[in-house]
Amino acid sequence: MITIRRLIIYMAQILALVFIVIATLAGALLGQDWLLNGMPILASTMVVQTSAGGISFFGALAGFFISTMVAAVFFVFVEIAYNTRNPFNT
Repeated sequence: MITIRRLIIYMAQILALVFIVIATLAGALLGQDWLLNGMPILASTMVVQTSAGGISFFGALAGFFISTMVAAVFFVFVEIAYNTRNPFNT
């Protein structure tokens, strides 16, 4: 049973890291779309046009930070679960 639990936690941690990569790429693509088509402001009633090109570094950075925070919460819960089951293991 312990081996299965460790395997499930390990797979969940791998999926959390994959989520970070996917969210970073999604942020970059969303930033790219906003750079090319303008960024909607006030629920699409006003659009700010930009003339910059290339992949949006700031979109990727925002996606990375958001996904990192979500993954950090997950890893905290994993650590709490481990410490609850093994309180005196160091």
